[in-house]
Amino acid sequence: MGSYVILAQNQADVILKITALTRSCVVIPCSFKMEKEYVTGLQFLWVTKTDGYMFHTNKGNILDNFKGRTRLLGNPDEQNCTVEMDDVQTHDNGPFCFTAEKENEKYSFNNSCVFIIMQASPDKPVMSSLPEDIDPGTRITVKCSVNHTCSSHPPKISWSVPTARETISHNHMGGGVWETVSDVTFIPTGYEEIDEIVCSANFWGGKTQNHTAILSVKIL
Repeated sequence: MGSYVILAQNQADVILKITALTRSCVVIPCSFKMEKEYVTGLQFLWVTKTDGYMFHTNKGNILDNFKGRTRLLGNPDEQNCTVEMDDVQTHDNGPFCFTAEKENEKYSFNNSCVFIIMQASPDKPVMSSLPEDIDPGTRITVKCSVNHTCSSHPPKISWSVPTARETISHNHMGGGVWETVSDVTFIPTGYEEIDEIVCSANFWGGKTQNHTAILSVKIL
């Protein structure tokens, strides 16, 4: 067993707290600064509070509870230690701390630990406002957006009305939070059976959240 080497320049950039939707995934952003001669051949480790491994470059060392649920998304050569945890459980609250090994040396980093705050229900989608008394045949543009922390498997947004055009975008909001946006155009006919429009966000892991708005179309 090698001793831990703590160098002044060993700094990590890990979010202290991140929210995760249970049963979904969470991506924990992580980067670090280290002298380049140490980087080649590093093994990345994410250590639990009991000194087990939530993630290890050598998969055989990962705790049974995390096997098959964690994977490295970052590129070690770019000093990126971003990790994904899938099928988040209520007890996966951490802290989890990033460390590294190379041969017999172990490297510790400042600012390298994250706590996970569990969220039982997804965020509710936000829909842009709709005009009132829409003339049938008029093109209407509406957006639906939702925040999440599972950037590797973003939510899928669906609509209760037929859409003529859809644009999907993914925006990093900072702090490990991402926004998925569906921008659609639809053309009401005036013969709609239901006077509402529903935007549904279907999250990785199976949970769904809806936003419903009134669709005010002039009746033919």
